Amino acid sequence: MLRPGSGNAESVPLLRTLPASHSLEANVRHLGRDEILFESGDFKTSLYRVEAGALCIYRTRPDGTMEIVEHALAGDLVGMGFLERHATSARAAINSTVRALPLDAAEKLTESDAHNKARLDAAMEREFIYRRESLASSASKQPAIRLAAFLTAVSQRSREEGGDPAFIDDSVNCAIIADFLSLTIDELALALKQLEICGMVEPAEPHGLRLKDLVGLKSVAEEALGPPAWLAPRDDLVAALQ
Repeated sequence: MLRPGSGNAESVPLLRTLPASHSLEANVRHLGRDEILFESGDFKTSLYRVEAGALCIYRTRPDGTMEIVEHALAGDLVGMGFLERHATSARAAINSTVRALPLDAAEKLTESDAHNKARLDAAMEREFIYRRESLASSASKQPAIRLAAFLTAVSQRSREEGGDPAFIDDSVNCAIIADFLSLTIDELALALKQLEICGMVEPAEPHGLRLKDLVGLKSVAEEALGPPAWLAPRDDLVAALQ
């Protein structure tokens, strides 16, 4: 059995050992076939060196299908990268043994190990790509997040003034709201439709918007990393809403 891309059976050994200077006290864990070592989204607590067997490193696509990233064999280090959470999952392809190593030992462990240094570089590049994809995906959700935060803020203001926190008067020109949220009219309409499909809002006769799920709206609004500056009530907009 060869490492992927090894070329021939004699060029790459299946069993690799770290130099004696890298000997570290660590826990050994035995994994049965298909047993999970870590999953995407888990906090990183250790690096792992495969002592025996093989691990399948994979990630789950948005549509639920699995994308195999690589297979880790004896001597390979896994769980490396710069993110605090794992971007991929790892499970045992066969009965395997892994050794947990200190999380901050990656540089030391790879400085004289060209094979695992290349794996570290590849892991860093993968995590950069995954992070960029995640940010791009989050950005595509921003209109709905911004609108949810806006509606939540207006609802709270209405509650404080003794009004109905679940009702938004539709007397304000949509262009004012779109401009405030830095959205186009089409983006605002799409965001409103997304919240409606999720069952959080609905049209209220004769003119207005009914907030059906204030808890859900608040949850969507808090998806952003910390409250954005535009979430704070602004006097000119509040005046326009009155």
